[in-house]
Amino acid sequence: MENKHVTERGGGEKAIQCPAALDMLKIGVICCLPDDDLTFCWGNSSFFRRAGYSRDGFCGRFHDLRQYYAGFPDDFDAIRQALSQAAETGGREIEATLRLPRQEGGFTWVRLYGTLVEDPAAGGPVLRAELADVDALAAEKEEQARLYRQKLGYFHWMLDSYEGNVYISDMDTYELLYLNQNSCEVLGAPAVQLVGRKCYEVIQGRTTPCPFCTNSKLTEDDFYEWEFENPVLERTFLIKNRIINWEGRRARLELSHDMYSAEYKLAKKDQERDALIRSVPGGLARVDGRDTRTVLWYSGGFLDLIGYTKEQFEQELHSRCDYVYPDDVARVEAAMGQARETGEPAAAECRVVSRTGAVKILMLTYSYVAGGDSWDGIPSYYSVGVDVTAERTEQARQRQALEDACKAAQIANDAKTNFLSSMSHDIRTPMNAIIGMTVIAQANMHAPEKIQDCLNKINVSSRHLLSLINEVLDMSKIESGKIDLISEAVSLPELIEDVMDVFRPLAAEKHQELQINADHVRHETVVTDQSRLQQVLVNLLSNAVKYTPEGGCVGLRVREVPSFAKGRGQYEFIVTDNGIGMSEAFIPHIFEPFSRAEESRVNQIQGTGLGMAITQNIVRMMNGTIEVKSVLGGGSQFIVAVSFELCREAEGDNGELSGLPVLVVDDDRIVCESAAEILDELGMRSSWELSGEAAVSRVTRAHEARDDFFAVILDWKMPGMDGLETLREIRKRLGADVPVIVISAYDYSEIEEEFRRAGADAFLTKPLFKSKIAHTFHQLRQSGRSADAAPLPAGEASSCLEGKRILLVEDNWLNREIATELLQMHGFLIEGAENGRLAVEKFEAAGPGYYDCILMDIQMPVMDGYQAAEAIRALDRADAKTVPILALTANAFASDIGKAHSAGMNDHVAKPIEVDRLMEALKRWIK
Repeated sequence: MENKHVTERGGGEKAIQCPAALDMLKIGVICCLPDDDLTFCWGNSSFFRRAGYSRDGFCGRFHDLRQYYAGFPDDFDAIRQALSQAAETGGREIEATLRLPRQEGGFTWVRLYGTLVEDPAAGGPVLRAELADVDALAAEKEEQARLYRQKLGYFHWMLDSYEGNVYISDMDTYELLYLNQNSCEVLGAPAVQLVGRKCYEVIQGRTTPCPFCTNSKLTEDDFYEWEFENPVLERTFLIKNRIINWEGRRARLELSHDMYSAEYKLAKKDQERDALIRSVPGGLARVDGRDTRTVLWYSGGFLDLIGYTKEQFEQELHSRCDYVYPDDVARVEAAMGQARETGEPAAAECRVVSRTGAVKILMLTYSYVAGGDSWDGIPSYYSVGVDVTAERTEQARQRQALEDACKAAQIANDAKTNFLSSMSHDIRTPMNAIIGMTVIAQANMHAPEKIQDCLNKINVSSRHLLSLINEVLDMSKIESGKIDLISEAVSLPELIEDVMDVFRPLAAEKHQELQINADHVRHETVVTDQSRLQQVLVNLLSNAVKYTPEGGCVGLRVREVPSFAKGRGQYEFIVTDNGIGMSEAFIPHIFEPFSRAEESRVNQIQGTGLGMAITQNIVRMMNGTIEVKSVLGGGSQFIVAVSFELCREAEGDNGELSGLPVLVVDDDRIVCESAAEILDELGMRSSWELSGEAAVSRVTRAHEARDDFFAVILDWKMPGMDGLETLREIRKRLGADVPVIVISAYDYSEIEEEFRRAGADAFLTKPLFKSKIAHTFHQLRQSGRSADAAPLPAGEASSCLEGKRILLVEDNWLNREIATELLQMHGFLIEGAENGRLAVEKFEAAGPGYYDCILMDIQMPVMDGYQAAEAIRALDRADAKTVPILALTANAFASDIGKAHSAGMNDHVAKPIEVDRLMEALKRWIK
């Protein structure tokens, strides 16, 4: 059965009909065999209508496209060539722009889009093609070509009629392509003899190209102007060069006038005028005298003065003086009026606002020319503007500097007056006591007790007087640069103990609570000036005691933070109190000599106002920083951050302490965590409780489980069950087997005997240092105490980190990948976050305790590490306050470390990552 699109053609030949769906299309479609003649198979109705034939008329006349395109063989060849290229590349699509011949004559332009497809009815491949009408595009192209030819004709006419010389030469070959009649006359030869020759030979008599004609200054956008004395033609030329397209060739257009032409002389006059204008320091403008606002003409640096381009000034300001500062318009108009009335130049200083909003100060001078005297009949103001911004700014700066110097001198004078007044009072007070007590003692020579009391008070007053004098002398030495630091090996535990010996009696007199702690102090011996560092701490602590009322709280915290300078340690000494505090306005002045807050409670406290100035200067000499935080009525905090050179310390043999269990009991969580960290570093097993009741219960359970603690570290003062009561209860339940070490920030000499009767084995003063604790435990081992406490094997004593989950917050994918790989090698489970906000969201979405640690980058988009740490710490859930957050960042300066701790981070690990240091930090913080 035959295909339904196949019918019999004349002579028994089968013809393929156009499918009905294609016949309905409005675009012409044809089908041909891809043979040499492109045998015609069928066409749709739109094709025949566009060609001007009926279906039968076309098929009866043309057997193939070669016959149809007999009058346009180039178009037929274009189709054949497109098919050949498709066959060579293995393609099946062709395109070509053709003429479509019409029966009545002429043609229309079409775009042919053809596809080779398999057609079972044809028994093989056929070419199906759509013919899109592009007559309008072709007409537009032809019109553009016509306009181009017309413009090119105009251009030729303009060049021919140009009064000067015109040369056009090829940029690559230097051949002359065109000369106008004037050029031929100057060169003395007709164009037919000159075109085609080298331009530099004809015009300059050179054998090589001229470097002035063709160089980097030639562009297509503007003329390159220069002057040349031609020795061959014996005349000077003013020349303009530019790159143009000349009949498809890249060419140089040269326009010139010689020294004998009127144009040359006018150009020279213009040059002289421009040179004169350029010599004016500023800009020139001609303002219309009829409205005093419109700028008719401008030159020089006018546009630079007002901060606009030519287009911006003319299109946005409409060539008006709207750049003048509104408040100064009246002053400018007054100067114009004066120039018009007097006939003499008048000046005014005003501000102008540039397009960017910048304000300049200009000195404007106006001269008036009446309409009758003007070349165009328009009355005008000719103005010269000079920028005097720098001069006025410098004058203002000098004036302000003089005012500031005068003010500073007045403040210094007032401060010294106040200081002398204060010193007069402060010195007279102890002197009065010394004189008075001396008189009383002399009057009571028969009463030894009275004399002893007077001598004690004389001693106290004289020491206070000596401290006042020393402060004044110290400040004088510091200001004159005569103070030097003495570097020596200093034991921090001994230095802190010396400071506390001075400080404890002062606090005891006012019944103040002491909170003393050492945090992460791994290196206890440093190189510094011991006396000056001690002076800094004593000054800060004595101030804390002085300005904290009775029963208040004063604290000292010594902390070693990670340092990335080899052989140096970074330390922080933090002094806190809950005393009277300072106003926000006074804090910036606290370190100024002689300054004291204006407050009734402060005025009642003796002092020179030099202590803090001395403290800050000593800290600066140590290359450290001191930071102050205070709230009026809410207390103060001083943070001294200093870097010290570390001393090599002999490592003690703590093998006999490895695995021994120790219980720390203190109501201060920070003390417990710090002590536990020290015990872990000694290889011992640490546990801690925050109350006496919990400690008794813990010790009892351990005893019943036959896993007694090697020792108990017990705080003296705790709320509820205090240290003494806790000790008695432990001895009551366990006897004397477990050693108990009593710790306190206070002087325990008065209660030592009572604690020893209750069963205390040793006493330690806060803060707790590693060396102190290790020494005490070695003494206990040597004395044979707690022989029943069994150490664990060393392998079991260390905490196992495998399987711990870490949230890694890092915006750089490569850094994140490296850290993830390193941590997974050690058995950690890693989850990542690209920025701080995602980290906060992940932590908030996870269950309590899901993450064991957070490694936090600092510099990240969206939310940085500091903000993310603060946001996590602020969440209303218990683990948000306790989860370790370690800064993992390249920010390694001391200030960055301090900011990390202030944001709530526990530790700081530097990039590039040192695996051992990172693992050490993780073991320290992940429990």
